[in-house]
Amino acid sequence: MGEAKRGGKFFARGWFMVLVVFITVIVTQGFSLYSFSMIKVPLTEMLGADPTQVAMGFSMYVLVVGFASLIVGDIIDKIGLKRTLILSAVIYSSGYFIIGTLDSLWMLYVAYFIMGFGNALGGMVIDSGIPSNWFVKSRGLAVGIIMSAMFPGSLVATNLVSFFASSGNWQMACIVMGVLSFVVLFVSAFILKWRPQDVGLLPDGMTEEEAAQTADQAAAAKLIGLNRKQAFRTGTFWLLFAAFALIGIGEQGPFQNMPTYLMANGLDLAAAGSFMSFLAFAGVCGKLTSGVVVDKIGPRLAYPFINFLAAAGLVIILVGGGNMVALYVGGFCFGAALSSSTVCFSTATAKYLGPKFYAQLYGIIYMGKPVMDAVGVPLVANVSESALGWTGAFAIAIFFIVASAVCMLLAKKNKQLVTMEREATRQLVEDREETREPASLT
Repeated sequence: MGEAKRGGKFFARGWFMVLVVFITVIVTQGFSLYSFSMIKVPLTEMLGADPTQVAMGFSMYVLVVGFASLIVGDIIDKIGLKRTLILSAVIYSSGYFIIGTLDSLWMLYVAYFIMGFGNALGGMVIDSGIPSNWFVKSRGLAVGIIMSAMFPGSLVATNLVSFFASSGNWQMACIVMGVLSFVVLFVSAFILKWRPQDVGLLPDGMTEEEAAQTADQAAAAKLIGLNRKQAFRTGTFWLLFAAFALIGIGEQGPFQNMPTYLMANGLDLAAAGSFMSFLAFAGVCGKLTSGVVVDKIGPRLAYPFINFLAAAGLVIILVGGGNMVALYVGGFCFGAALSSSTVCFSTATAKYLGPKFYAQLYGIIYMGKPVMDAVGVPLVANVSESALGWTGAFAIAIFFIVASAVCMLLAKKNKQLVTMEREATRQLVEDREETREPASLT
């Protein structure tokens, strides 16, 4: 009965953590990714700047997110998750308030620099770390559910910008998003827990006896894993780093320039916004599906399949031209893969390198993606304006998508971690037997 109650308590608490993180992802990922693509056009017109100069603002944002993510794990260890999220609430929302009042290009860069640091503190490391710490068997599904929050985030962001832009005051949308972001992150700081062990539970609601049955669960129960120094010596770590970095160009390059591509093909801003929301809807389908598939067959096989689908989607969009059916079919294929990389890489980090130092390792592995995001957005924009046009721009993105998939395909669980898992399993079995001996003597 006690074990049943413990499992029930975990079910209520663990999935509640998923719900709260889901809401934080709406503001940290949904708002940040989908608002920029929508405000890029009116922002460029208001400032009278070159589109590439404006795109550099987003590049600065993702670069700061990437480099700041390197220290998020250490910050959580030193000041705790609660204070980290409170800092994120203040800093991240401040960036939106600056965008809502700016009147020059340099202020845009300042705003996205501030937003980037705030987002790193309350963003991807925490968004993927909490479900990865709380779950083993359903880790991919939990991360997939959380990342699906980009869809409601896209709906709120795109509709807010469209609504206020129609009345000639698009900047008010940024102020509203700033207020919402502050409230969500501040409240979540008092609810979220980094690990189930912090509240006397184990991942998946398992007992130590259940944990001793499989290596993955034993590793989570004993919190084993490679530290940074050990991970740096493995090919697995660097393959994951390279794969996550390469997808930055292949994913965000075409994504952030998609409204510009659509408007160049005759669609207006509202229609482009609707298509971006459709991409987010496709992303929900893709993330949930990829979460289940990752749990079944592992990220090493699931990720290449998902990203070959993304490459096919971009080809369909290009070949289809202005055909709306082709646009939406290709958009679904591309959108279904959007940000599924988070589901795959968060699971791969915990599964192939161990959960103990997850935040520190994932922060480094994740860093490559924002860096390449920063390269990809202006790169695709520049190539699209050259003689190569949109065909050349999307072809470059497809190349990086395929290269990323190949790197993941070559990654596998590190041998040193396998040894650690066996030792953790043996130790759990011995601990369990020791606790049973006194009872048998009486």
